[in-house]
Amino acid sequence: MKFLPTTLSLCLAALVLLTLPATADAQAAPAVAGAGLYIGTGFGAAFGNREIDDSNSRNDETLGHSAKLYVGYQLTDRFGVQAGYARLRGLNQNTGSGSTLVQQTVSAHSVYVAGTGRLALGASFALTGKVGVSAGKVTDASPANTTTDALRGSQTSLLVGSGVEYRLNDKLTLSIELESYGQLSRQVKGSTLTFGSRIDF
Repeated sequence: MKFLPTTLSLCLAALVLLTLPATADAQAAPAVAGAGLYIGTGFGAAFGNREIDDSNSRNDETLGHSAKLYVGYQLTDRFGVQAGYARLRGLNQNTGSGSTLVQQTVSAHSVYVAGTGRLALGASFALTGKVGVSAGKVTDASPANTTTDALRGSQTSLLVGSGVEYRLNDKLTLSIELESYGQLSRQVKGSTLTFGSRIDF
């Protein structure tokens, strides 16, 4: 996708911000979250990008949908670790041209582990970021033909994500996250934009 490089740049920029010293205002404000265990879910859009060698191929795709479940541990107010499972369905893409135009629909999933960071913006809001490893797998592709068969498989890739959180109270936090799972198989990439919530223990 054309905006994927920009997405990754924003993710990396967010992570750089997380390494900067906290400002005096942020230090004076109550912590967004303390150390401890949490679980969360997210639902939203999924989009993919098949690697195409044919320069005449088109890359017009529509959004699919995604869901994820994750568990994490906040080591400090700013850093933690997280593991989760994400399901990406309905990744549609058109390849070829004219009479050879074919739409493939792909379903995939990822199991991931990542380090997380948080930059507090006062008592309730925070910017978030994560970097880790995604073990992806394309489990289904249709219509069944030689092209879609080649889309199946598994791949381990870099996971990069960024987002924003709003802490409603000591237990419940709402979030918006943009995540790139890298290669889900040798020819399929996957990313998600999810709206979620998490519960702190």
